[in-house]
Formats: sequence, C-alpha cells, structure tokens
Amino acid sequence: MITESGEFSKTNFCRKKYYVSQMNRRQLSFLPKFVFLYIKAFGILLKERPDFIVTTGALIAYPFCVIGKLMGVKIVYVESFARVKRPSLTGRLLYDFSDLFIVQWEDMLKLYPKSVLGGGIF
Repeated sequence: MITESGEFSKTNFCRKKYYVSQMNRRQLSFLPKFVFLYIKAFGILLKERPDFIVTTGALIAYPFCVIGKLMGVKIVYVESFARVKRPSLTGRLLYDFSDLFIVQWEDMLKLYPKSVLGGGIF
C-alpha cells in the first residue's frame, strides 16, 4: 500500500506500507515535491515489481501509474464515489493510461465511454 502520511496510516490492514508526503498543487513547493515523488515511485515500483496498480486517484497516484505503465504494469483506476457528475483531475489524466477504468455512477459512463460501471465500491 502506498498512501499519504496522515490518519489513514494508523490502520493495520496491509503488511507493507509506503508513505509519501501530502501535496497541494497550489503550493510553491509543489514542483520539486512532485519531481521527487517520481523518483520515489520509480524506486518503490522497481523494488516491489507489482503486476498491477489499483488506485482511486489523488495526486500521488499519477507518478506511480505513469512509471508503472512504462514498466509494463497494468493500471486499474476507480473514479471516486464522490464524482457523480464531473470527472476528477486524476481521472481525466489517467483515463487513457488505465487498462481498466471503473466508474461508480451510471452518469459517469457518458464522460468516460470506455469505462466499466462498478457500482458503489467503498
């Protein structure tokens, strides 16, 4: 599991966890942090060699998916349950990268025609 440091990191349902710092694309320090995230993503993916990446998005997902795709890793993206009428930024960026793109609302099939309706995945 790769996640941002925070409250979620206190749960113990995964054996292996990697933490990255939270990012806000409006911060001045965003660009250097984002470049560093690509380096960290490459290192983690090289070490773990996953067969696939499953993500619900957020900014940290993008570098992992891009580098993973370049390494031949399958990408499964699940658009957020909160996205009922409008796509997320990460969803728009990863739509063409994904091997499987899942939406949770039928209305989202119009915005992502190659997606699959997964219903409510919590």
